[in-house]
Order: sequence, then C-alpha cells, then structure tokens
Amino acid sequence: MEDVSQQISSFCTLIKLKRFDDHTLRTLQVILESKDGRLLPQLRKRLKEFLRSESLIAIRQIANKPIGHVLSVLDFFVRAFAIVSDVESCLVLRYEALVMRDSKSISYLDLRVSCTEWLKFAQDAFDNGFYSITSKACENALLPFDVKGGARGDNLLENGAIMNKIQILRDIAIRLSATHAVQVQVSDYMKQKDLCLKQSSSCNRAHYPASISFRNGIKQRNVRNLLHLQNLRRG
Repeated sequence: MEDVSQQISSFCTLIKLKRFDDHTLRTLQVILESKDGRLLPQLRKRLKEFLRSESLIAIRQIANKPIGHVLSVLDFFVRAFAIVSDVESCLVLRYEALVMRDSKSISYLDLRVSCTEWLKFAQDAFDNGFYSITSKACENALLPFDVKGGARGDNLLENGAIMNKIQILRDIAIRLSATHAVQVQVSDYMKQKDLCLKQSSSCNRAHYPASISFRNGIKQRNVRNLLHLQNLRRG
C-alpha cells in the first residue's frame, strides 16, 4: 500500500507540474494495476475526483494559449479520464475539443471536424447513455450537408448513407432523451407524493387525539344539555 501511496503522490506532483504527457499517463496506469481488488474502487474514486478538479484548473489556465496547446491538454485529460473509467468526464472533454476545433476551422482548415468524427463521438455517447449530447453531436455532424441533402465530397451516395445514419441516430437519441426526462419527472413526482403521504399520515396521527377530545367534548355538552332540560321539566 505504501508503494501505491508513493505512486499516487508522484502522479499528483506530475499533474501539478503540468506534465501532461505519456509518462504521466503511464504512471496513472501503473497505479491502477494494483492487484488488491478491494482497493481499486477507492483508488479510482480518489483519482477521478483529483483529475476532475485539476482538469478544470488546467483548462482555465490555458484558455488564452495557442489552439494546438489547448487541444493537447484536452487530449491528455480525455485519455486520463478513460484510464480511470470516468466516461462522463471523458465524453465532455472530447465534445469540448471537437467544438473548439470546429470553431477554429475557419482559420485553420486542418482542424475541421469531419462528419465521420462527429458520428463516432455521437455513437460513443449514445452507447454510454448520454442521449442529449448524442443529439447535439448529430446536429453538428449534419452541418456539412446542404439544404438539398447533398454534402461536401464527391461520393454523394456514400455521403447520403452517412447522413441517413446520423439522422436515425439523432431521432432515436431525442426520443430516448425525452423518455428519460419523463421518467425522471415521474420519479420525482412519486418521491414527492410519498413524502406528502408520510407528512399527511404523521399530521393525522398528531391530530387524532385532539379530534377525539373534540368529539368527547360535544358528547359531554349534549349530556349536560339533556340533564339541564330534564331538570327544567321536573321543576
């Protein structure tokens, strides 16, 4: 365990020193090759939290750096998150990198994201259950296609097949995203309903003795009135 602690310390130091390279990634892989399966979930959780925190810091610090450097750092963290099995963070940074490349492609043509790249990302996001980001990626993948249904490139038949595949994936993702949203709303409603029922039940139990007292008071008053009426008649 001491060796693992030292390795984690070395990895964290490399990240703090901005050593975003293959050596740092290999250090991370060695850490996760621990043979003690009981420690692995704890290690992954600790490393995920550290990488998420450090990636945010790094991205803020490189905001004004050249695009090549920014993409290199993003790629490093994408690979690091993949190693620790943080699928969500991995997809988020992959998406950020693709969007950034697309936004800069006007000035740097070699950065243009191809339709195939968008489709691959959309498929990965879909396979991991991220339907909302899948539909966004599909929309970006469809941008190269013109209004008439054509596309940039010579093979119109192949491009048409790709466009059809993207549209189908997008439509499925939109439906699944909507279904998931409804399921979440239903789940929230049922939780709220259960809470209200519990509160109502507690409220009823709390006021039940008072209700009995009120009813007993009415009975006692009626008895007194009856006795008073009987006394008047006797008099």
